[in-house]
Amino acid sequence: MAHGRADIGDYLANVQTSIFTVSYEQVGTKWTYSNKNYEYNLLYYITEGSCRIRIGDEEIRPSAGQLVLLPEGTGLSTSSIDESLAKYYCHFTASLGEIRLFDLLRLSPVIEAGDRPAIEELFRQLLHYSKEKNVTSALRGKSVLLQLLCYFIENSPIREVAGSGYSALDAVNVVLRYIESHLSEKLSVEKLARLIHYHPHYFIHVFKTMIGCPPMQYITKLRLEQASVYLASTGIGVHEVAERVGIEVDYFAKFFKHHSGMSPTEYRNRKGGKPVAII
Repeated sequence: MAHGRADIGDYLANVQTSIFTVSYEQVGTKWTYSNKNYEYNLLYYITEGSCRIRIGDEEIRPSAGQLVLLPEGTGLSTSSIDESLAKYYCHFTASLGEIRLFDLLRLSPVIEAGDRPAIEELFRQLLHYSKEKNVTSALRGKSVLLQLLCYFIENSPIREVAGSGYSALDAVNVVLRYIESHLSEKLSVEKLARLIHYHPHYFIHVFKTMIGCPPMQYITKLRLEQASVYLASTGIGVHEVAERVGIEVDYFAKFFKHHSGMSPTEYRNRKGGKPVAII
């Protein structure tokens, strides 16, 4: 396992994505580009035929049943090998705060799709949601993209954390683990910054860059999510829930209703209550 891989896994849940284009094309020998440099990531799934893709000085030849991931900013040239070349593709961005995900996490550009029907079904769903205009279509599309990215990351034969920014990654993970294990305690920016010997103002900047929100907003989100789990899946009293997530007992009901739209008791009594997301 590459150094730091487990650490980055601690906060991949904070990846932010945007999808620009999803399509399926039977391109044959027409798929030829020279020295393209895209401002988004490219994810391909080859369903028929094969092609050449030159990435800098490296050439890959993906074929049917393989997934290809090319990070944004990659200079590349492409050409078809077969008349039958066909592929799904998705253009998207992925970041951790202000850091592009694939500047930090480097993967092999090509992997085998072990379960071809399952991968093709995910791309069909991704294409469907990209065309649908329901209120949740974009959200569902992102969910499918995340499944595909998880599959690629889990099955990539080459994984490493880039050197640039690694010290910040290491430091923020120390803080994330501390927050999770001390959620019931009083936490402050100053206390968390001291853990990693950062000035508080610099710590806030680094945390927001890596996670996408300031540290106290992250703690609020975590406390709400954990409180909703306790209320939905256990019978412990509301006062104990408040203590476990580090919220003053007298303030807890107001806190919970402000962020979830209902009181703790209403939430607990709601049939099929599930953890809520912060509003």
